[in-house]
Amino acid sequence: MSLNDGVLYVPEMSADHRVRVFRRTLNDLHEFEGMEVDAYIIITERYVVIFDTLLCPEDSEIMMRMVKDQIIGRQLLVVNSHADWDHCWGNAYFTGYHATPIIAHNHCLTRMQSEEARQELIDYQQRYPVFHNVELIPPTITFNEGLTILGGDLTIELIPAPGHRTDHIAAWIPLLSLLLAFDAVEKPLPSIENADAVSSMFATLERFVAMQPKRVLCSHGKSTSSALVNKNLEYLREIERRSRAYLQQRHPANDELEHAAEIIHYPLDRVIGDSAEPFDRAYYSWAHNQNVRSLFQWLMSYQGEI
Repeated sequence: MSLNDGVLYVPEMSADHRVRVFRRTLNDLHEFEGMEVDAYIIITERYVVIFDTLLCPEDSEIMMRMVKDQIIGRQLLVVNSHADWDHCWGNAYFTGYHATPIIAHNHCLTRMQSEEARQELIDYQQRYPVFHNVELIPPTITFNEGLTILGGDLTIELIPAPGHRTDHIAAWIPLLSLLLAFDAVEKPLPSIENADAVSSMFATLERFVAMQPKRVLCSHGKSTSSALVNKNLEYLREIERRSRAYLQQRHPANDELEHAAEIIHYPLDRVIGDSAEPFDRAYYSWAHNQNVRSLFQWLMSYQGEI
């Protein structure tokens, strides 16, 4: 398998032929080896909407080849769920001959035009050949409060969904009761950006629950279950409960927060339970500890301690 052969169509993830799910498996990327990320193409009467462009323009080219028969007579649109590298570094495919409007949250534009993003790309290109043809192509249409795509047979509502990242959005398709949650929902557990994002993450997940979707697709975890939203929310509420109980006794020092999950006696294995499904233990151990650390810092800040 070459570096750019890792995109596959995954039909079993969709209950409707208009919703196409594509999965990118990361190969030869060292610490990311075996990681998977999903992208989606929604085919409506008027539009073919590409939700996330994966790692590089070659990834997007593979997806577009798989739906080329659906493009005739329809306008192409691209939506970036957020500016993380595994979701939008394929944007360069949609320039020049393939020029397509790229829609995202306004803060996604800010992130992609930042010096931090430029340095990250330089670093990745020096380490991994798969990113050789990546260019940072920012969105061309942005929004803050929401945006609706009227596709004829399907309406797609783009909504802010911060918490994982400030620029993160989700897509809601009411007719199908389908939520594209991207990285706001994840299996086995979600990832909060930092302490400042905790309240936003709670609000996002609570909004998802209130929407009562029948199916939820997320970018990592191979799940279609709407129950995963509640599970993610309950996981974060359990961290909050344990952290509040701990703070009634004492406040942890900064060095103790380096092992935040340990001090509330909530190890990753307890979070995962008896699940036999494989997962990236190194990454999710880090993400779990960061979630606990962020919850602690949020609670202490709320109490006026820091």
